[in-house]
Amino acid sequence: MKPLGFEIDDKHLKRAGLDYWHLVKVHVHENFAEVQEKYRGHHFHYCSTKAPRAHSEARYEEDDLIVLGKETAGIPEEILQEHWDECVRIPMVSDARSLNLGNSAAIVAYEALRQLGFPGLSETGPGLHI
Repeated sequence: MKPLGFEIDDKHLKRAGLDYWHLVKVHVHENFAEVQEKYRGHHFHYCSTKAPRAHSEARYEEDDLIVLGKETAGIPEEILQEHWDECVRIPMVSDARSLNLGNSAAIVAYEALRQLGFPGLSETGPGLHI
């Protein structure tokens, strides 16, 4: 959703994405209303440190969407209020403000994938070469 706050051209993402970038489908939207319209009928999970229940309590289904806000501000308050029953949080120690956005996305995404049985993911690792 614009503004992104970073560049998505190959030069800026090549290091972060390493050799996985070709597996990513990037869609940029003008605003959140456009996202809601495009994915009408899908279930959204809104991640916030203010949410009433843990991310692991949510039930994720195929084609659900996970929504995270800006690292500096989170999801806007009006969106959280409108969708309070779909809000989830990652349990943390009380003195911590929040986790890094990338780590938060990975934690929630992998919980959703775990619940779905890790569809499309490799069941074995590359093995150990000594």
